[in-house]
Amino acid sequence: MPTSPASSGYLDPRLTQLLEGLRHRVRRYVVWDSVLALAAVVLTAFWLGLALDYLPVVMGGTEMPWLARLLLLVVVAVVLVFIATKMLFGRLNRPLPDDSLALLVERHHPDLGGRLVTAVQLNRPGRDGDSHSAKLLRHVHDEAADAIDRVDPAKVFRLEPLIRKAMIVAPLLLMAVLMLVISPQAFGRAASRLTLLSDEPWPRRAHLEMVGVELPVVTAADNQNAEPQLVAFENKVVRLPRGSSGSLRIRAKADGDAELPVVCTVYYQTIPSDNASNANSAAGVVSSGQTNMRRVGRVIDGYQSFLLDGPPLASLSDSVEFYVRGLDDRLDGFRIEAVTPPAVADMKVRVRYPQYLQSDPVAASTGDRPDWDLESSYQSGLRVAEGSDVTLVATSSMPLGDADVMVKSINEQPVPFTTEYSDDRTELRLRINNFTNATTVSIVPRDVSGISAQAPYRYFLGVVLDEPPELKMKLIGIGSAVTPIAKIPVEASVIDDYGVQRLVVSVTPTKAGEEQPETGADDEVSLQVASRTPGIDRDGDAKTELDLRDLIANGELPELVPDDAINVIGEASDRYNLSGNHLTRSEIFRLQVVTPEKLLALLERRELALRARLEQTIDETRNLRDALSLLQRGFDSEKPTSTPDAEESTASDNQADTDEVRKNQVRRLRVQQSGLQASKTSEELSGIAASLEDLLLEMVNNRVDSVDRRERIGVGVRDPLRRIVEVPLAKLSEQIVDVERLIGDDEAAKSKTRDAVTTAEDVLLQLTAVLDKMLDLESYNEILDMVRGLIDDQDELLEDTKSERKKRVLDLFQ
Repeated sequence: MPTSPASSGYLDPRLTQLLEGLRHRVRRYVVWDSVLALAAVVLTAFWLGLALDYLPVVMGGTEMPWLARLLLLVVVAVVLVFIATKMLFGRLNRPLPDDSLALLVERHHPDLGGRLVTAVQLNRPGRDGDSHSAKLLRHVHDEAADAIDRVDPAKVFRLEPLIRKAMIVAPLLLMAVLMLVISPQAFGRAASRLTLLSDEPWPRRAHLEMVGVELPVVTAADNQNAEPQLVAFENKVVRLPRGSSGSLRIRAKADGDAELPVVCTVYYQTIPSDNASNANSAAGVVSSGQTNMRRVGRVIDGYQSFLLDGPPLASLSDSVEFYVRGLDDRLDGFRIEAVTPPAVADMKVRVRYPQYLQSDPVAASTGDRPDWDLESSYQSGLRVAEGSDVTLVATSSMPLGDADVMVKSINEQPVPFTTEYSDDRTELRLRINNFTNATTVSIVPRDVSGISAQAPYRYFLGVVLDEPPELKMKLIGIGSAVTPIAKIPVEASVIDDYGVQRLVVSVTPTKAGEEQPETGADDEVSLQVASRTPGIDRDGDAKTELDLRDLIANGELPELVPDDAINVIGEASDRYNLSGNHLTRSEIFRLQVVTPEKLLALLERRELALRARLEQTIDETRNLRDALSLLQRGFDSEKPTSTPDAEESTASDNQADTDEVRKNQVRRLRVQQSGLQASKTSEELSGIAASLEDLLLEMVNNRVDSVDRRERIGVGVRDPLRRIVEVPLAKLSEQIVDVERLIGDDEAAKSKTRDAVTTAEDVLLQLTAVLDKMLDLESYNEILDMVRGLIDDQDELLEDTKSERKKRVLDLFQ
């Protein structure tokens, strides 16, 4: 009978065999995992290093330098040592006790129920002092031995890490073997370069040569037929004027073993300089890019030419470092230095005006005046008065050797001019006498070394012909009729090229039956003329007031009686004196002279017209309210339909969506129409209020105003209309916009439509109240008409009574 497990440390051989086999499996797993990791690192480093070393050559670059390859080799060695130390030797040297292995088996076979761990730990040799039943321990031991057949050691191991590493190693290793079989020379070159055994470069297929930069020759005449000059590189450096637009030219060998590139590409990077003229250069901004060169012509003498006539050579602003790549060949280390050419840093225009434009006529007539009357910087669109003497003063950024200058008129005819330089040759003066035609001036400055600006500096000077003043005049608060004691406010706006000398506003009486003189007539009016000369501000605006009562009292105008007329006209003149005078007359405002009663009657008729406009506006607002109410009822009338069956719902989804979109479009159209109507109502009410304001102002100016009438029209009608426009109508417009925005959300749109209907009702109530006020005013005006009629009848009766009494007195003497 076997010895008790509790006392002798006996462990079933089957359990011992299981644990020993598992221990060997763990060590083999560690070895395979480490070997695959080392192989993955080596193969990845090989292909990565090959890509970094060879792909730049294929793309026209250079091989990886020796220092970079050394760094890659050191990194790979360090990683391999780390993996071997930590993953291989470190894990192999770790002990694998039986209880740990048993616990590992128990974790993947929970059906053992802890029997294996218990049997292994309690049957460990030399273990004593445990208080347990030997019979129970033996029973557990036997159960663990019996269940050992159900244990699968392979389940303990996770194969995913090995598979992932194998998926990396296998393709990389297969590609390495294929490369070795297909191209052993390339494999050997790659291995020797990556292991620092060789520095032999990779072979190239193409061969490129640098030719130079073609630079166009620029003249003031802008001769497009001039042949460009070729500037060659010296020590891979060429100096070009800043702002030039040269063309880079190279050539590629097209015979022998050399392969002709399909395209050559220029890779460039700008080098900002301290004296750069553009903002990016001044800020130190470096720009880089690439551009393709285009083929030029065919193969000549075994070479194909390529040309670059765009960036970075177009409008060169900074120095540029660049290299050219064609297939796998490369022209490296070239540099274009941007040299600042002479430039016209400032252009001033000095003008000596003709005599009639001089600010001091006395000095102008005697010739005691400076060399110029105006000096300003040149601006595009500058125009000079005809007959002036013009001097252009060009300031250069550096001393000039000479300058190519061309001056021609707008009809391409040469214009005589003279030039002179300052002592330091930084200033060029160009003088044109008796400037009569629009002229173009072209200047190409050159420095002492012959470097010139790469584009002519062109300046256009136009001619200004003195035009008569432009006069606009209007009467403020005056209609077509005035009373004999009216005051006539006048506002005028007069504009002239060189300032207005005089502005006169005149009023001329015209007796009944006389014809109105035509505007601009030169015949003098035989009747008295009262004039005012208002002051003109710097904007050309002037205001004055013609008070007929004061003019008659002062004797400037004769007594005005009803049925007479007055003409109000403005005249403006400037100082032009070369060929006649420039005089501009405004339109003639013909005003009928009426009695205050007739003027009030005219104003009352205008009030009736405004009332009719208000009634029409109220009708339109009522239609607006009805349209909004109809829209609201449309929301209320739509009831949710019953839920159809699944088959019916699927069949009618497209039709339902189409109907919903059409319904929303119709609603949106109606809401937009309502918004337009609200805007029209607001504008119409604003116009009525403005017309009422004109009525009040006209009454004030004609001195027929009264406080009661002003309050009835202003406070009772005009001010409420303005408040309606500013508050409820503005609110209604906002609500209509909200309704349009909410189309599609029936509940929200219905609520907002209800608010809009309420606001429209409020607008109608307020407009109706204003209309009632205007009706009261009409009734008041009718009463006034009746009173005026009674007064007229009374006057006639008094006149008849006086006549009858006079007749009776005369009869007594007969």
